[in-house]
Amino acid sequence: MARYRAMGLSGLRDGRQGNRGAPWVLTAEEQALAARLHADFEQGLVWSGKEVQDWVRETTGKTVHLGRTYELMRAAGFSPQKPRPRHVNGDEVAKAAFKTKG
Repeated sequence: MARYRAMGLSGLRDGRQGNRGAPWVLTAEEQALAARLHADFEQGLVWSGKEVQDWVRETTGKTVHLGRTYELMRAAGFSPQKPRPRHVNGDEVAKAAFKTKG
């Protein structure tokens, strides 16, 4: 059903106060994920996006795309991180010799 804007002065009204924004991906009940992420982080365990995806599927039955899991992690206060790639044939001695002293 299409919404039509009112004509005249009432059509000029600022509609931002009625816009609640995008809904949460998970309900309040399902936001236990954030608590779990923080509890595991305190113990030194870090979750990957794939692990979050599996947790959501197992606990809620929802299928969540991998990109959405990163949004969930950011909402919980985490950022997805991974180590920088290293070349297979990289020479650590040559790298150390090349570095400038600072």
